[in-house]
Amino acid sequence: MIADIGQAFSNVLSFGPMLAIFCGVSGGLIIGAIPGLSVTMAMALLAPITFFMEPLIGISFLIGLFKGGTYGGSISSILIGTPGTAANAATILDGYEMAKRGKAGKAILGGLYASLIGDFAGSIALVFGAPLLALIALRFGFPEYFALILFSLTMVCFISGNSLSKGIFSAAIGLFLGLIGSDPIGGVPRLTFGISELQSGISVVPLAIGLFALSEVLVRAETLKSEKFRYMGNEALGIVQLKFTEIITNLKTILRSSAVGTLIGALPGIGSETSSWVAYGLAKRASKTPDEFGKGKLEGVLAPEAANNAVCGSAMIPMLVFGIPGDVVTVLLMSALIAQGLNPGPSLIEDNQTLFFGLFISVFVATCFLFLIGRLSLKLWVRLLNIPPALLYGVVVVLCIVGTYGINSDYFDLIVMVCAGVLGYIMRRLDIGLPPLILTFVLSTLLENSFRRGMIQADGNIFFFLERPIAVVFVILTLFVLISTAYRTIKNQKNYRDKTFDN
Repeated sequence: MIADIGQAFSNVLSFGPMLAIFCGVSGGLIIGAIPGLSVTMAMALLAPITFFMEPLIGISFLIGLFKGGTYGGSISSILIGTPGTAANAATILDGYEMAKRGKAGKAILGGLYASLIGDFAGSIALVFGAPLLALIALRFGFPEYFALILFSLTMVCFISGNSLSKGIFSAAIGLFLGLIGSDPIGGVPRLTFGISELQSGISVVPLAIGLFALSEVLVRAETLKSEKFRYMGNEALGIVQLKFTEIITNLKTILRSSAVGTLIGALPGIGSETSSWVAYGLAKRASKTPDEFGKGKLEGVLAPEAANNAVCGSAMIPMLVFGIPGDVVTVLLMSALIAQGLNPGPSLIEDNQTLFFGLFISVFVATCFLFLIGRLSLKLWVRLLNIPPALLYGVVVVLCIVGTYGINSDYFDLIVMVCAGVLGYIMRRLDIGLPPLILTFVLSTLLENSFRRGMIQADGNIFFFLERPIAVVFVILTLFVLISTAYRTIKNQKNYRDKTFDN
């Protein structure tokens, strides 16, 4: 093992991976800082180019992109009150108010330091948690995987937004799309509607590019004419300094938020958007001056930024150990691994230890680059926000086409991408969340395979899935989530009816 670690250090610290991490973090910061270009969009657009790189170089690039894009979204949240990503929405509440008071630079610096601490916490959890869980995962059979994936699907309840019914509807679409293709056991085509190209199923990358990139362009195209171009100069940053004592004073909040992000990120399917709001709410509840939140309080920036960056490392745990994506971004990261011929799961850790340790090292190197680039290029972000939207989205459309066609050189992938873009646009207009769709799409195949192979192994005895202790634990957790969600939904409806009746 020591030899593998030494070789991993040597591989990561060579020119190729270091350049890839640098470019990934830089690109993530730039894309995240521009409103409308999210880290999910960036991963969807740029993941295909990594399919033709060496595994360590390609995955290291995506890790850097993930980390840089997650922090980069806070920049536009603070400067113009528009979140670069959904994970940075909570940052607007106090970050934009600080910018109005001429303290945008201070808020951005605070967000950077909080992101670094959260990032480091999530990375530590990945390094120590993944190998330990891998030892348990090696004991997993079909019943355990089925129960775990079933539990993961219940996490849709937490990413459905204000409407659980819309979240379930989105998940149902993902389930339907995931069933298209050939039967994994018998090989018989199903739901292909006579289209031969669908026999191999729908590829996740064209689907993701259409849902998250092309649909965003279609939504933004509606408002391009009405949007007023607002030039921003360097004076928009205001005060660009942060005292060390201000970080120490709020260290408890940062550490608590980092723990929240780490724990939520490790749960399959939830992601950074939920963690940032939970961390913000806990910080406000624990504060001695909760009335100051939402009025330009530094603590209101530190909490969500520490939490959403902590997710970056911990969300990779279920992906690497169980082959189950921790959030939408890790869906694309997992797709990149599979495209490299590497199947996420215990076998990845056991059979590719040098690569596995190399990914760990890349995570920490990306954190170092995030600090250096984020600190030295502070004044660049104002200039980025001056890019004309029409030019920006024209480039995105080109990247959508090139990225989709470049995977297999197949025109049918372009059709899938366009159809997914139209579907994503309609869902956005109807305020139906996209994350449940893509997560269910990926998990549906895993769920079906584990269930059907388990049934074959048990000669059709469905109670076989309840004979294993670990599987029973996940089934109980699944029932608990479903019952608690149903109770919360009924209670909210009752409160709504009571308020309506009182009025």
